[in-house]
Amino acid sequence: MRRLSSLDAQFLAAEHDNFGAHYSGLALFETEDNTTITAATMRTRVAACLDQLPPLHWKVVTVPLGLDHPVFVQTEVDLDHHIFESTLPEPADDQMLSEAVADILSERLDRDRPLWRLDVIHGLPGRTAVVITLHHAVADGIAASEVLAAILDGDAPGTSNQNRPEAEPNPLELAARGLAALPVRGVRALLAAPQTLAHLDQVPAIRALPGVHTLAQVVRRDGDAKPLHAPRTRFNVKLSGARTVAFGTVPFGEVKALKAHFGITVNDVVIALCAGALRRRLTVTGDVPEGPLVAYIPVSKRSAGAPDRFGNAISSIIAPVPTHLAKSTERLRFAHETMTDAKRRTSEAPDTLLSDVNDPIPVPIFGVAARGLMELTSSRFARPSINMVISNVPGSPTRMTCSGAPLLATYPGSLVFDGFALNITVVSYQDGLDIGIVGDAKALPDAWELLEDFRRELEELSVLVDTERSAH
Repeated sequence: MRRLSSLDAQFLAAEHDNFGAHYSGLALFETEDNTTITAATMRTRVAACLDQLPPLHWKVVTVPLGLDHPVFVQTEVDLDHHIFESTLPEPADDQMLSEAVADILSERLDRDRPLWRLDVIHGLPGRTAVVITLHHAVADGIAASEVLAAILDGDAPGTSNQNRPEAEPNPLELAARGLAALPVRGVRALLAAPQTLAHLDQVPAIRALPGVHTLAQVVRRDGDAKPLHAPRTRFNVKLSGARTVAFGTVPFGEVKALKAHFGITVNDVVIALCAGALRRRLTVTGDVPEGPLVAYIPVSKRSAGAPDRFGNAISSIIAPVPTHLAKSTERLRFAHETMTDAKRRTSEAPDTLLSDVNDPIPVPIFGVAARGLMELTSSRFARPSINMVISNVPGSPTRMTCSGAPLLATYPGSLVFDGFALNITVVSYQDGLDIGIVGDAKALPDAWELLEDFRRELEELSVLVDTERSAH
């Protein structure tokens, strides 16, 4: 049995009719026909490594009267209830595949079973898609990538008895355990309070609430710090019931060339490319804000040797996205300078900040507080806390396969929330940078156009660098 941290539990508590707190990874494989990768072959592969992947066994059990956060118990896994197969109608293309992935993201996972699913999708000529969906309560982005890696070709995982099914816990025992833990959690929250209060403006969901910046500034004794306000955009809305997805790959070598030419980081380049793409898109729709947009950038805090590989171990960078600057080179320099400062702020905050800020909330009202906060931050009566989520995840530099089929790309499909309905995540793989864009279908009807804007921005900068090199 595993008790959820307050951060893990937040992803469950915030769910409602139009929001499921899960994300998907879209893996595209080169296949000759529909027999190389099927639901049957994937059941065999998953069954072989199931005992090495604890989250695939975990089922949510709630504690009576909400006296504690839910727990995960290990349960039997019927792969027929988790692994599915479908075929796109002809003529199938990437946009049709994206609509299928968006439908998966729009449907909440069944809490009566472990919180994951795997879809094999046929129909693309010469390619087969595998979509792995995991609830954010069981795994963050890094942990999710390990699940994908485990079911690909490689060393066969050993067997393990650590994930044998457990009996359902006694409700009275869960309640008693929750009551007994209340004083301990209270003391822990009290001890963490000074550091938590000093960095409240780094917490995406609450940073725009009245007084948060001032309080954090006073506790930090940082009187000169200027607040980073997010402008209101079309992405700062409540979620509808539908999602939109776009995906594509750009040359990673061009991104690294920009990094070397300007003496910055890959992450700086990604932020600048996102800024340029968004400026192009918002210019078309006539709503470019005067100031920069603001992004939440998740940061993994799980060490390479940590024994616990699942659940959430993340903190946050809050950084401006220079959509307000007209020149692409200015956007690169701005991204580098502001990201350097943003990383410093994150390094000063505790690694457990996103859990620490939740811990003082009484568990019986935790769900109400989480949903109420999402309602507030997505309303027009509150200043937006952020505009979007941007994430850059390092992937494998070497070729990967599944049942002998080469992996062509891994496109992330990450979370959007009430109040910030756009997520741009990139993952490097071999010589490519795989881009996954997820948005609310109403807030982002032009997801594919945004992807093309990203490509154009990279092309423009690459031409500029080539020109400058030729001149020297």
